[in-house]
Amino acid sequence: MADSLSRTFARYVASLQYEALPPQVVNKIKASLLHSMIVSIIGAETAPGKAAMALAKEEEGKSDGATILVDGARATRCGAAFANSKLMHATNQSDSYRMLTHPGPCIIAGGLASAELGRNSGQQLITALAAGYEVESRIASDFIPTVQARGFRSSPIFGTLGTAVATGKLLNLNEDQMVTAIALACTFTAGTNEGPRSGGREMMFHEPNATRNGIMAALLARENVKGSETSLEGDAGFYNAFTGNNRGELSYVFQGSHHVAFDTVVADLGERWELMHVVPKIYPTAGYNCPVIDLMTDIRAAHDLPVDEIEKITVDMNWLETTYPSPAFPNLIRTSPGVGSTHYFTAYTCVHGSYPPLRQRIEAGEQSPGDDSAVMDLLQRTEVIGHKDRPAFAPRITVRLKGGTTYQGEYQGQELEWDLATETQRISAVFTNMGWPSDKLNGIVQTVSRFENEASVDALVGLCVR
Repeated sequence: MADSLSRTFARYVASLQYEALPPQVVNKIKASLLHSMIVSIIGAETAPGKAAMALAKEEEGKSDGATILVDGARATRCGAAFANSKLMHATNQSDSYRMLTHPGPCIIAGGLASAELGRNSGQQLITALAAGYEVESRIASDFIPTVQARGFRSSPIFGTLGTAVATGKLLNLNEDQMVTAIALACTFTAGTNEGPRSGGREMMFHEPNATRNGIMAALLARENVKGSETSLEGDAGFYNAFTGNNRGELSYVFQGSHHVAFDTVVADLGERWELMHVVPKIYPTAGYNCPVIDLMTDIRAAHDLPVDEIEKITVDMNWLETTYPSPAFPNLIRTSPGVGSTHYFTAYTCVHGSYPPLRQRIEAGEQSPGDDSAVMDLLQRTEVIGHKDRPAFAPRITVRLKGGTTYQGEYQGQELEWDLATETQRISAVFTNMGWPSDKLNGIVQTVSRFENEASVDALVGLCVR
């Protein structure tokens, strides 16, 4: 009988060493780490970020605990990770895997707190983050749209598992304990899509709570409680609960087959790295809008477009990107022309030539922020069309002028899968307007770039404290 999914993952993670990580994987984890640390500083200026820091200090303050980023106070492992997760997600600029999961605010926030308390080295944290990102991405992958269609929000559902794996690796869990950590994470995870569907904001706390739950799953696994071997694929396991069956049958997909064979979830572990497809979100908006903004920026840079002469803009995207959070539960305010929609970000970027990464987060349906009559006019001439044969994060934009001239640009879906060099270049562009000491910001970049040489996470954490 073949090993279960959790046993296969546990054996791999428990034995994983830094030396086994390909250079491109180390580079990718550094890019995600850099992104999350800088975004946490930005998030600390928001009302949700400040509230999370205050709550962690009031309820879970601990003088010898882990550091709350930016503030510098200390709290319990779970308390500090909760606050830091919120900081990394407050502006909607976290990273994204397949549009609908955000591993960084869970895995990095949880891993950082545990590495600080455990005096783990940079190499150990990189290894743990790689394990958490890879296991979460593989478990999520093609199942994400079906989970969304069941009424669950994928990011916390899968983020709990990724956090449990990363934390468990830092706690040096053995194979059996890691099986238990995954089993506990399967039962601890939660998060529904009613908020994204109806405009509620409870999703603002999904990732922070998933982080806490993942950490607890790993900590409790040290008690040597036996976890179910088939917690993922069993008859009453994770996949049955969150996708409606344990046969790999999918109700919705980004594209391609509506069936997944479970052996492909663990196929080629250590050789094929799913985490390489993680995308950092540089703009404070939903992930699927980020490639649209970048592509429109490219088009504007290449052509002198007279905005008042534009007859129509057409944006072709993956169909699931036009039915957020799911075709089963679409939020029509987010997907119809209006402030905060894809139409809006397309029009704004066309009018202004770019979109400011440090602009205040805009929610769908809000009033037009400021003097943007040209944007509001152009978005009414913008059409967004979903296609089942287009990959996610691969928009095609066509701009047609009144005289018949057309300009077009297209992405293939990998353009935003940045390495550390690109992440450094893009994130450094916002440093001037962040209101944070430039020597500290540059210090974060330098420390992350050589993070495998760090004996602990103390220097990195210190650079992210006022």
